[in-house]
Amino acid sequence: GIRSLECNFNPKKKTYNPHFHIIVQTKEMADIIVAEWLKEVNKSKTKHAVSKAQKIIPISNHEKALIEVIKYGSKIFTEPDLKKTRTGNEKIYAKALHNILQAMKGRRIFDRVGFDLSKQHKPDKPDIKLATEYERWTFETSRGNWINNKTKKPLTGYAARFELLEMLAFHVDDELS
Repeated sequence: GIRSLECNFNPKKKTYNPHFHIIVQTKEMADIIVAEWLKEVNKSKTKHAVSKAQKIIPISNHEKALIEVIKYGSKIFTEPDLKKTRTGNEKIYAKALHNILQAMKGRRIFDRVGFDLSKQHKPDKPDIKLATEYERWTFETSRGNWINNKTKKPLTGYAARFELLEMLAFHVDDELS
């Protein structure tokens, strides 16, 4: 199977919810993983996980399921009232996102479960060439793009949508320890 590590932030409680998404071949495998998980995380007197919070669902659309599992390690935009669906009031909780990214640093967010790939022959290293001719670019925040220092042309034709600019200007919350 495959698994991903994800962490959400609850802005009301100011808590984090690290959890795994796992795709395995059968329901029996999923049941075993959940049973072992509950046994492992609840070894101490404090219960850290309960069975009703573990979700096992059959997959009918493999592509959609894979996208759901591997799309991100943390949500950047979070609805302040978690019970509501997208209202346009989503915020970027910058400090919480920073904490999540720091906690996940060096960890495998996406990985395989239950098998190892055979060792592949590594090709010989290619000849290394030193670049002596290159262009200089500077990022201009006001233009949202890298600008060539000589030609003054942007690197891309990307123009941020109004909704994104508004989100970045008015919906970034950096108030969290």
